[in-house]
Amino acid sequence: MEGEPASKRSRLEHHRGFSDCSSFHMEDLPEEIQPLVLSLLSLKEAARTSLVSKNWRKLWTRYPNLCFDGSKDESADMASVKIERAKFIETANSIIKQHSGIGLNKFSVRWYSHLMESDILNRWICFAAASKAKIIDLNLWPQGNHVGPTKQVLHFPLEALGAQDHPFIQCLFLTNVSIKPHSDICGFTKLRSLHLHCIQIIGDLLGLLLNCPSLEDLEVIACSGVTDLNIPHQLDKLRHLVISNMRIQMVELHVPNLSRFGYNGGTAIPIVLHGCSKLQKATLTFHRTWLEEDNNKVLGHVFHGIPSISAVKVLHVHASMHTNYPVWSSQVHTLTTRPACMFLNLRHLTYEILFFTKAPNRYSGILQLSQYLAFAPQLETLELHMAYHVSVSRCWHGEGVSYSMHRHDHLKTVYMSGFRCFRAQVALLCSILEMGAVLEQVTIEPMVRIPYSCDLLNLGIPRDKICEWAHRTSERFGKVITVAERPEQRCSYAISVERL
Repeated sequence: MEGEPASKRSRLEHHRGFSDCSSFHMEDLPEEIQPLVLSLLSLKEAARTSLVSKNWRKLWTRYPNLCFDGSKDESADMASVKIERAKFIETANSIIKQHSGIGLNKFSVRWYSHLMESDILNRWICFAAASKAKIIDLNLWPQGNHVGPTKQVLHFPLEALGAQDHPFIQCLFLTNVSIKPHSDICGFTKLRSLHLHCIQIIGDLLGLLLNCPSLEDLEVIACSGVTDLNIPHQLDKLRHLVISNMRIQMVELHVPNLSRFGYNGGTAIPIVLHGCSKLQKATLTFHRTWLEEDNNKVLGHVFHGIPSISAVKVLHVHASMHTNYPVWSSQVHTLTTRPACMFLNLRHLTYEILFFTKAPNRYSGILQLSQYLAFAPQLETLELHMAYHVSVSRCWHGEGVSYSMHRHDHLKTVYMSGFRCFRAQVALLCSILEMGAVLEQVTIEPMVRIPYSCDLLNLGIPRDKICEWAHRTSERFGKVITVAERPEQRCSYAISVERL
């Protein structure tokens, strides 16, 4: 019995000793590891660690990511806005003043442009540059909901990042400021991502890009001051390129390793991307309402006008077709010239088409696809989303005439939304059913699916008539046709194998 207390003491001493050996001391970690641990906390939580121990009081001053977000609803009264402005700037200044600048990875500011002063902005950017921040993200929100460069736009000092001896900046994201790039600018040899949104460009943007040999990701959206994007230098590391809402006349780049490309503009401009044999995905949007004489060109512009994307595997196109007085043509418009390239690698094609017409049953423009699909012989998936800007119109109750179309030996999946049995829709789908040798899944959806709308649109569609047509057409071609009402509810019509 006397030995029992001694054994207990021995076990307690053993556990106590084990605990002491395995205890965690933040200050014992290497200095380069401490910021990584802090990055798992929020800035407020990291600052609170100073209360834990005297040795930790300065630990938070090496927090790697300083992100100041003061964007709030501007519907508040001016007095509260002034208070918020003073509090935001005072808090940011206090943190920047106490921060050591060591190990800074990201410096981000989101604030209203009309509440920011240029001298304050310059001090903050100079701090980020002196701390050699790898990521700088500056988004100065314009007053109200105005889109584009504001009248009171502030200047971003690119020269502050020009450390030629030891370049540090890797990602630069700028929104609603002005910049003055030039060909002699330095310090951007390590830059991998450059996003310019709503920027007033005063100077030589191409000169800046030529000094970014490591650039992999480039976005130029709604910027002013650029008329052409023509870079003779080879950007051999650029993989992601987006050009949107720009008033430019042409695009010409040497991008041998480009894998993703996006263009969003009002008109079809010359686009030449030299050597992009590794292109995986392209998204093209043309907002312009095409003239009646251009209707035969709009669907095929990607085949005729942009031959440099012929290596793409996934292609997404958004376009508009417009005519005031459509007349049904008994024959599809014959191509006068063969497209300059074949889309031999294209596997997935998506078309989003907005139709501006008064009589959809008399308009046959969409049938141009029956010819252009021939230039994608390896196509496996076709998505066609249609939206007609007309009031409720009668369906076409005919059986549908199949038009001349190339045989497709790889097309397996077809999905059409906004399918209301208009005459051209019926004719196009019948052609696909007839020439799709290995079709496995055909789905038509009366609802209008467009990504620019929050909800699916139903314009008084007589769904029962569409279901009747799907049943008859299914028996006619011996292919399964699924009519989708909602994403979770579908009904299928197919002729049984025994009856075949």
